[in-house]
Amino acid sequence: MDAIDTDSATGSGRDPGAPRATPHLLVVGATGALLPAVRTLTARGDTVTAMARTAADLRDLERSTHGAARPLARDFEAPGLREALARAAHGSPFTGALLYCPRASPATVRTLAGAVPPGRPVVLALTSEHAAPDGEAGHEESVEAESIEGDAASWSPALLPAGARPTPGCRLLVLGWRPRPEGSRWHTAGEISEAALRVLDAGPPPRDAVLGRVRPWRTRPSA
Repeated sequence: MDAIDTDSATGSGRDPGAPRATPHLLVVGATGALLPAVRTLTARGDTVTAMARTAADLRDLERSTHGAARPLARDFEAPGLREALARAAHGSPFTGALLYCPRASPATVRTLAGAVPPGRPVVLALTSEHAAPDGEAGHEESVEAESIEGDAASWSPALLPAGARPTPGCRLLVLGWRPRPEGSRWHTAGEISEAALRVLDAGPPPRDAVLGRVRPWRTRPSA
């Protein structure tokens, strides 16, 4: 497992000298937490199928990226998702995906991740609830987690149930929080996007990561 320090993450793991076709990324959560990632991807020349629920926000994103972000406005749970993804990838298969869809059902997440051909990187961002203690007395005080400073940790995404990974090889990014003397805070969209890109761009073998801290649980922001 990797700990992500957003102060040093670059968001690029590519070989700049390697010839390649234009990547085509699926980004779910494209107008929220992963909006900065969409802007970074399109700025470096990638094509993005940007998926979110609000069509107006997606049209604005399409205009601001000069068409490099292709809008796909959908309710995740509406029928026809698999077909819509197939149409979006027709003639230009997805070369990777960034997924942030905490309210989607497990079946929907599997459909989204499965739209990317096997062997291509898929990053699924999970909220901190997935790292919640099991409720045993004293559990949260006995577990440390890797922090943005790189502390050793005994909690990792490997402790998640098998069903948390929607497809084999999917890379999990658990979103923790950033500790501060005045009180912990959640990460910004920029920090989340930077971490997600770093995990996406990392070479094989695929590795999971935690952004920030997930222990002690009592330091988790309340809002």
